[in-house]
Amino acid sequence: MHLTRPRRAPLSTLSRWPGATAPLGALLALVGCTATAPPANDRLGEPGQDAPRAVILDAFFGLDDALPLAANALCLGGEGMDGMPVTLSRRVQPERPDAASFLVITRGGQRLTPRCATLRPAIDPTERHTVLLIGELGDEPDDPPVRVEIIGSVPLLGGGDAMGLSTDTVTPLTDGPSLRIAYVYAPEALPESTCPRPSTTQVVQLTWAGGVRAPTGEELGEPARQQMSVTLEDGAVVTPIALADLGDNDNYTHLCLEEASPARSVTVKAGVAVDPRGDSNPETTIPVTNDPEASPR
Repeated sequence: MHLTRPRRAPLSTLSRWPGATAPLGALLALVGCTATAPPANDRLGEPGQDAPRAVILDAFFGLDDALPLAANALCLGGEGMDGMPVTLSRRVQPERPDAASFLVITRGGQRLTPRCATLRPAIDPTERHTVLLIGELGDEPDDPPVRVEIIGSVPLLGGGDAMGLSTDTVTPLTDGPSLRIAYVYAPEALPESTCPRPSTTQVVQLTWAGGVRAPTGEELGEPARQQMSVTLEDGAVVTPIALADLGDNDNYTHLCLEEASPARSVTVKAGVAVDPRGDSNPETTIPVTNDPEASPR
């Protein structure tokens, strides 16, 4: 990407997104344990004995020269730059990792260092998987990013470091958001969730490949809920009784379930959600697992 090229105006879709600051997400199947019963009392930052090693799940080329003015609150000078979330299978410790620890390589061979890196706004205890990279990171369609490497220290919660990881899985700019991670929890493990009590017996936390809203620009609501289905361990296919963790501009959504049989997979029909560019999700399905970084008390 040439720093001297003129910036394109932010897309009109962004005007519906306060701040449009959501990290955009991840790709590939979750590495983890098969869901049994949702863990009731979890500690985060203390990986279980069987927790998977850290991997980069995906990089999502979410915005090209289109970050809005509000991006300056996350990264001074970020307005009009690119946004690329990089999602890991383990949670990241520092809220603002060193941007120089990340290297973005384009199809034409440019080696680009982001201007900033941040976990915001997805910094709740069960979140923290997605690092939003801001800067000049490639150019669609002439020279898009095709590889991301972590060349410096990025400490992980519970120990370990992401330095040395890399991925050639970069989701193209024009692709819409899909599901990337799904963990199941007992309601008491997520005390700040707004899932209705006491009817909720388990909560499935979804990580999208991008901050999502309804095609109208509003939060995901009743139409979205009705287009989501959860397959349970006993074979039943159910619809969540409610959606939660909304209104915070991040890429996480809670599905509130009233059934006792553990959730095993989630499917969302096409066109339910859009990313900040306005790209719609394809039909997307992901396995549900227990959180591999949660240890019972």
